[in-house]
Amino acid sequence: MQLALSGFLFEDDYQTQSVNFSRFCEVARAAGYQCVELRDTQISLETGTAERTRLLQAVLDAELAVSCLTARGLPGSGAERDEFFLRYLDLCRDMKCGLLKIESDTAWLNLAAGQAQNYGVTLARNNHINGRLETVLGTWEYLREIAHPNFGLLYDSLHLCVNGEDYLGCIPEFAAVTRNILVHSRRLAGRGEQAVMDFKGSRWSHALPDDTGAQDWPGIFRRFRQSGYDGLITVIESGWPKERREEIAFRCAEILRRLWEAAVHDGGC
Repeated sequence: MQLALSGFLFEDDYQTQSVNFSRFCEVARAAGYQCVELRDTQISLETGTAERTRLLQAVLDAELAVSCLTARGLPGSGAERDEFFLRYLDLCRDMKCGLLKIESDTAWLNLAAGQAQNYGVTLARNNHINGRLETVLGTWEYLREIAHPNFGLLYDSLHLCVNGEDYLGCIPEFAAVTRNILVHSRRLAGRGEQAVMDFKGSRWSHALPDDTGAQDWPGIFRRFRQSGYDGLITVIESGWPKERREEIAFRCAEILRRLWEAAVHDGGC
């Protein structure tokens, strides 16, 4: 297991970070993460060469690695999309990052996955509501259309769960194509409790991975371990109050390590 912390935990309205980059790396290292996933609010195509070097050095100084970047704002077609994508591959190279989250039409992604392979970068997309990957069947159809070994899945139980999908039963089939397990926990909100997510008439509140009512993380990890998965697991929690975010980074790391190890003794490999 490689445990990664996403900058999403410290992001406000997809616009800013509530901690500076050095502190982000300090928290990740102190909590025992091995990697950091960087958000567009931390680094982008507009980030200059000198700043890229500075950010990478901060990551390396904290004895971390960059686990994943996201291709934001990809044009829909044409030469502009191709050029934009190549710039992201250059950014991955500069940040020594081997995984890029990306979304586009499946025919183009098949070609893009081949190009990315030459850079040592794997492409992947996450499960998400209001899109093709919000269901198990839709996810499989999407991946089959791309049909490239250098394109994989960012498994997100939250978006399958809130849509009523069998997020546990699909794991043995998805494990071989999973490049990252995304940890974003929610539980149904109680009466009068403030919700942070509404979908199909259900209201969801923040949760830690071992909270009652959250996704079945022991079951998720058990099935992935039984299938031989031993890769990235990324905490992508978001929306927590600013004063609790560092605490959440530490608590998630501790909980996930414990649950991952327990999965070995609960029928895992």
